[in-house]
Amino acid sequence: MVIFAGVGAVEAADGLENGAAVQQETVPGPAEKISAAIRAYVAERLTSNESDIRVRLLRPPDGSFVMEDGLEVKEGSRGGLLGRVVFLISSRPNGKPAAHQWVTANVEMIRSIVVSARPLRRAQVIGSDDVEIRSVAVTRAGESYLFNPDALIGKRVIRSVGAGLPISVDMVETAPVIRPGDRVTMIVESGGLRIATMGRAKEEGFLGRQMAVVNLDSQKTVYGEVIDAATVKITLPR
Repeated sequence: MVIFAGVGAVEAADGLENGAAVQQETVPGPAEKISAAIRAYVAERLTSNESDIRVRLLRPPDGSFVMEDGLEVKEGSRGGLLGRVVFLISSRPNGKPAAHQWVTANVEMIRSIVVSARPLRRAQVIGSDDVEIRSVAVTRAGESYLFNPDALIGKRVIRSVGAGLPISVDMVETAPVIRPGDRVTMIVESGGLRIATMGRAKEEGFLGRQMAVVNLDSQKTVYGEVIDAATVKITLPR
């Protein structure tokens, strides 16, 4: 025979008769409360969702710290809100002096950003199959991450990039359309004259930029603006 005594005995008996397990509500501990307070604080300042913020305390909070639901959080370091961050946690229990505690946490933010789909070699021109969007945990809020893969197509990486790594704007550069040794058409303009002749590129050429070209007739080096992958516009002084 099972005997239920005290307040809630009828509810407990009903629960067992219905086959339902009776569970007590879990009360968040100090670490959970502090992590939640930090998560809300960071999300608000980075205009992100709390669900996208991950907080891991690097050591348990002081057991003597008086906990209240309304915790105050302040930054204790100037290195940003992501990565290894120090926070000042304050609790103001009713009728008692405010209690403070320094807490160090590792904070990450989940973002959908462009990453490399495969290893990329230095100076490799990025194609559509080389990058993809992936949700990753980032630890630098100010990093210049990219969110549109199309912004990278046709660019080249300035250093090798491993597979699955975020690609930021400072990791790529515009790919040259002309390479050293390429034969190009030189459009020479002087006054009202316009002449086309052949030249050889002495260096890499980028759209809209100046580059050095050797005139194949005179073997002299001249400079002009890259118009396309086969044309350099030379403007001679009047």
